[in-house]
Amino acid sequence: MEAVTLGETLAGLGVIGVLTAALNVVALRLVRVDEAPGCVQARMRWWNAHNAAFLLVSAIVAAAGLTTLMAAAR
Repeated sequence: MEAVTLGETLAGLGVIGVLTAALNVVALRLVRVDEAPGCVQARMRWWNAHNAAFLLVSAIVAAAGLTTLMAAAR
């Protein structure tokens, strides 16, 4: 796999992850877990507990992708 393709893929996945984490933060602030249907309460609690780690990993993946793109441009 070329460095440009790898960099684009990593950057794209990282940005999608960061956007997903940001939307999760907004959604979890707007909807209380107790008010949600029972079938999604466990998933909301899981995201509430793991969203910070997901955001961090996504930001690292995006940075790795951008770094790879910059290195390939040289």
